[in-house]
Amino acid sequence: MRVLQLGVGSVGEVTARIVASTKEISAVVLADIDETRPQTVAAKLPAGKATCLHLDATDHESLLKALANVDLVINALAPDSNMDVMAACLEAETSYLDMAAGGPRDVVGTADVDEEIALDGEFRKKGLTGLVFFGIDPGASDVFARALYEQFDTVEAFTVLDGDNAELEGYDLACGFSPNTMIEECLLPPTGFAEGGKVRYEPLTRSFEFTFPHPVGRLRVWNVDHEESQLIPWYLGEKGLRRADFFIALDDFFVTMLRVARALGLDRKEPLEFKGARFAPREFLVSRLPRPVDLYGKLTGQVCVGTLCEGLIRGRWTRRFMYQITDHQAAFREFGVQGTGFQTGVPAACAAIMLA
Repeated sequence: MRVLQLGVGSVGEVTARIVASTKEISAVVLADIDETRPQTVAAKLPAGKATCLHLDATDHESLLKALANVDLVINALAPDSNMDVMAACLEAETSYLDMAAGGPRDVVGTADVDEEIALDGEFRKKGLTGLVFFGIDPGASDVFARALYEQFDTVEAFTVLDGDNAELEGYDLACGFSPNTMIEECLLPPTGFAEGGKVRYEPLTRSFEFTFPHPVGRLRVWNVDHEESQLIPWYLGEKGLRRADFFIALDDFFVTMLRVARALGLDRKEPLEFKGARFAPREFLVSRLPRPVDLYGKLTGQVCVGTLCEGLIRGRWTRRFMYQITDHQAAFREFGVQGTGFQTGVPAACAAIMLA
């Protein structure tokens, strides 16, 4: 199988290196808007398996040309690209895989979970596979939910939890993945599932302390908008499900920054003018935070992503937590990335190999 790796940042590098190491994948095309990045990653792949392509994925015709003679696209771009890439895949008759959704459309103007799922019929008609939202969370977290679902007689609640105890010297504020995505997720009204229906909560109003497995430990987690609270009820709601939520650990100082940014309007995407300069407040805010690539090798600690299931097994109330832990330094030693990038890329790579 020939793969087009669309976007070769930290996550794209992980997926490309893993799939290229297998006999199931015969060739990998590394495509990125950064002209030098594909060459950097290609040097780490087995000889003869990689070709490099400078590509602006927003250019539809260029994207269609890139899709020629490949069997699968692994989309590691920002989620706001998903619908355009999926449309191109349908036109070129190429299977598709991504790792997260955008939306909600009525709030941020990008496609939500249901819009990607709605393309299922079109992919099936063409004999193609569209595997969506398959990173670590969403993705592996949903696989954990399915595995737990099979163990329980009744299921009252699913809670997906993401906890990172990383320490970083020299920075007061930092994000383990895209700061723009992190800010947006945290300040969107979180979508949840409660008492049989979809609900929306006020951002940064629901939190609790959760003890993650050793060595991550006890962290305060906050309810933020995420795909699982919609996906899990759709597919795993037949055993009495009453609640589905997503919570992520956030540093107290980071939460304060988010609240202040929102109060001052610095979370807005719309450009404004100030003293003759025109800029988008969100872009300015993101520019004040280190890029994830700047953190490579500097993070110490571990990140845990897991799914908590609560319900009955043989009449007994039971709570089970299925999870994966990645050590940041171990991820850097093996792949040159921090733990979150490693965690996200591995499930996508596994899915691609299974499709081969």
